Amino acid sequence: MTGIGLLGFGTVGQGIYRILDERKEALTASPGGACQVKLILVQDISKKRDTEVPEGLLTMNPEDILADESIRIVVEVTGDREFSYDFFLKAFEKGKHVVTANKAVVSRYYEELSRKAEEHHVYFLYEASVAAGVPVIKALKDQIRLSSVNQVSGILNGTCNFILTKMSEENLGYEEALQEAQHLGYAESDPTADVAGTDTLRKLRILSTLAFGGSVLEKDILCEGISSITALDVRLLKSLGRKVKLLGEAKVEHGDFTAWVYPRAVPDKSSFYRVEGVDNSIQLDSSNGGNLSFQGPGAGMRTTASGVLTDVLDCILHTQRKESPLGKKRLQNRNELLEGTFYVRIGRGGEAESFPKEYVAKMLHDQEGVTCFLTEKMNLKKLRSLVEMQGDESFVIIAMA
Repeated sequence: MTGIGLLGFGTVGQGIYRILDERKEALTASPGGACQVKLILVQDISKKRDTEVPEGLLTMNPEDILADESIRIVVEVTGDREFSYDFFLKAFEKGKHVVTANKAVVSRYYEELSRKAEEHHVYFLYEASVAAGVPVIKALKDQIRLSSVNQVSGILNGTCNFILTKMSEENLGYEEALQEAQHLGYAESDPTADVAGTDTLRKLRILSTLAFGGSVLEKDILCEGISSITALDVRLLKSLGRKVKLLGEAKVEHGDFTAWVYPRAVPDKSSFYRVEGVDNSIQLDSSNGGNLSFQGPGAGMRTTASGVLTDVLDCILHTQRKESPLGKKRLQNRNELLEGTFYVRIGRGGEAESFPKEYVAKMLHDQEGVTCFLTEKMNLKKLRSLVEMQGDESFVIIAMA
């Protein structure tokens, strides 16, 4: 019987506990699969919870989990970055495996934690940190052993995809769609990490670093969110047969990479066009595996808990490698070379008439002080500079995917 120390007992933590309880018989019958939650770290033992647990299972002292030799696996679902980082290092030293769904700590300390786990001959697994229960991390680890992966792209945030779906399908404004997402529990009361693109950025950092065999850091990724997108933008692009999606994309060629999180107007021929609601969708382009796609819910109690528990089973059954999967290539950031055609909106005090006409391919809207147009193919850095010169802080740039 493998002991588990669970850090955090919120939505996902309770989901993990429930699934283990419901599947106890099947896990016990499986060779080596039997496991049990020995202790659960919480901030307040007296807090009323939807999931009842036996007396003595809850603790407020992290040292209790570190000191318990029957606990072989630490499962972390707190979302706290610095506490988790410190605890992971202590757990590794104690010879405990670590499984986490915490994208913030993985993204910030990816290389160090991977290296420390290898030094202590324990597992550091994080499948659910990227797309909840969508099994892309394990598949990517297999691919990099067999192929060169030169592109990673995807819809990596369910909250943003839900908001943009509502704006497209129901003609809602951004604020209306956000409020519905919050009402349904898809968005936090402070949704900044999601709508500003930070959550997507962290996931793209993890995927691209693993895929390319060299570090792609958070600071290396150009990031733009969706909070400035209006119903007008969505409607105009929809009239062109496009849907707006927040995509993360990273490419590498001969050691040079580009990595950006940006709103993209995708055509109906794109596989991302039909990804709706809170679903995530990820594509990997590999030399031998070809173009691989993964899709499924990117959030939810049981979905995320299921992703976590696949890692737990890998720890128990020793079905992954303990060696760090990260490579040591030195990659060069070439984001300044990003180019394409773009949708641009300038208004609310901007001077759109001074925007260089040679870069305007098609005018879409020019009324009531708001100008929307498509550009010719051009460099993104140059476009942003030209738009910012118009004096409109609420401008929007959406890449035509």
